[in-house]
Amino acid sequence: MLRNFFAAPDFLSLLRFWEDSRRGAAVAQWSGDRALIPPDLLPDLVIAERDEEVVYRYCGEECVRRFGGDPTGRPVYEALRGAYRRYVGSLIEDVLRRAAPLFSSSIFQHNGAVAVTGRLFAPFIRPGSAAPSIIMGIHLFRGDEFPLRAVGDSGVIDETQRLLISGVPELCARLEDARRYHQLARIARHEPSAGEWDDIARRLSRGALVPLETFRDAG
Repeated sequence: MLRNFFAAPDFLSLLRFWEDSRRGAAVAQWSGDRALIPPDLLPDLVIAERDEEVVYRYCGEECVRRFGGDPTGRPVYEALRGAYRRYVGSLIEDVLRRAAPLFSSSIFQHNGAVAVTGRLFAPFIRPGSAAPSIIMGIHLFRGDEFPLRAVGDSGVIDETQRLLISGVPELCARLEDARRYHQLARIARHEPSAGEWDDIARRLSRGALVPLETFRDAG
């Protein structure tokens, strides 16, 4: 799943937006103006904000389709249930506490169907605030399709990897190199194997990604 991190243009685009929004500060700042967000991110983007509760502020059309409904305006912990709520909740708490982007890959299982998911969560502060309260997340999926909210009722979630992105500028530069390599490989009609991609990903991400403890659902 690590190779999907640098193969997905949306992940790089969100990291660039986060880095550009920092303007030299420790954490990126966002005023709430969605027009500032790169348009290519919007279909797979989810925005949530913590006030008294963590509330969905925006859910892109692809996420609405995969989720099985539009949760915009609803508290996250009300819209989600069971293991799905606990998994997403652990990511929200982690990214706000660490005030740095996180990548998570996981496997969802429901009634024999299996979907592999990758998420990049990035924290933002409101102008004038000291602590992050906004989370932007890119959600990408492959595999079987089923309403993800159903996983909370009767499915299984296995988070296979959670990574803290400790060096965003360095990783962005390496992701650009990886994309160029990928494009050259396609031109040369040499498609690297999954093992080769994983090795490339590990070398490119060395020092920029810090492994964290993964989610283990206690029920």
